[in-house]
Amino acid sequence: MASFKFLKTDYQLNQLKNKFTTVWFAGKINGYWCMVSFESKECSITIGAHKEDSSKSLVQLLKEEGVLKKESITAKNATVTIKYKIPLLTSSNKKKFDEIIEGVTSVLKRNSFSTGGFLDGDNETSLSIYDIGSSYLYLTEAEYKKTVKDLESKKIENINTSENFLLGILGVIGVALIGIIAYVLAGMAGRYVWAIPVFLTAASFGLYKHLAKKISIFSTVIIFILLTVSLFIGTFLEYTWRLYNFYKEEYTVTFAEILNEAPQIILQTPVIRSEFTRDMLINGGILLIGFIISCFSAYKSEDRFVQIKKVDNIK
Repeated sequence: MASFKFLKTDYQLNQLKNKFTTVWFAGKINGYWCMVSFESKECSITIGAHKEDSSKSLVQLLKEEGVLKKESITAKNATVTIKYKIPLLTSSNKKKFDEIIEGVTSVLKRNSFSTGGFLDGDNETSLSIYDIGSSYLYLTEAEYKKTVKDLESKKIENINTSENFLLGILGVIGVALIGIIAYVLAGMAGRYVWAIPVFLTAASFGLYKHLAKKISIFSTVIIFILLTVSLFIGTFLEYTWRLYNFYKEEYTVTFAEILNEAPQIILQTPVIRSEFTRDMLINGGILLIGFIISCFSAYKSEDRFVQIKKVDNIK
């Protein structure tokens, strides 16, 4: 949070309500309405930019100008969004942001791009900030009404969409298998595997929604069961591999033989049983937290649950 303090002090942007772990700022920079958000290691800058009958797309124009290098550039409606990895040092972060915002707005000004509502680019009427699902937008009253109408159509479509449960679950099973392999490989490498449950939950919900088209309470329960099973299997195989490495030093054994005896060894050896239980509880707790966050995020992103609310009037 401290690394983006300059957005308030130097650019006089207003901080909006956080959305999950994403921090949001809004305001005008160099004459252009902007939304700035950052989460974890990535910053996103959305700028309202519009020009009638432009011969080149805004993305093409920015790439040709060479003001951006490795940053991601996308355009939607009357906006352009730049995403970049946040530098570790606070001073470097501010320098990076300054370079991007100065470079982009200079190109916009030179090519006579105006700023206005993020939907149609209207700059003749007043704007307001609207809270829409997982993001914020600057919209005029007319753009707001158009957005509401479009959202209602999407809600009806989403409600009438059939959930392809089988295809979605097959995708989750694939993710779970990858998770099991990742647990074992991480264990073999002597690495802590706390990041794997986070990956499992995020990837499972993302893939399920992509394949099944929508998500239900029943499918979330099945996803959690599959992920829990994969966590147990992965942890068990990791410990089995450790036991195999231990016993093969003194005995001629195969991995299959140790695999067969592993449950009894784990249960009857207090130290191993204690460590196995500890790892299951730690990874299980991380999995549960990740599951709750991913589940809530997936549901909130469904069109049928999205709400539009005015946040503030812009003078």
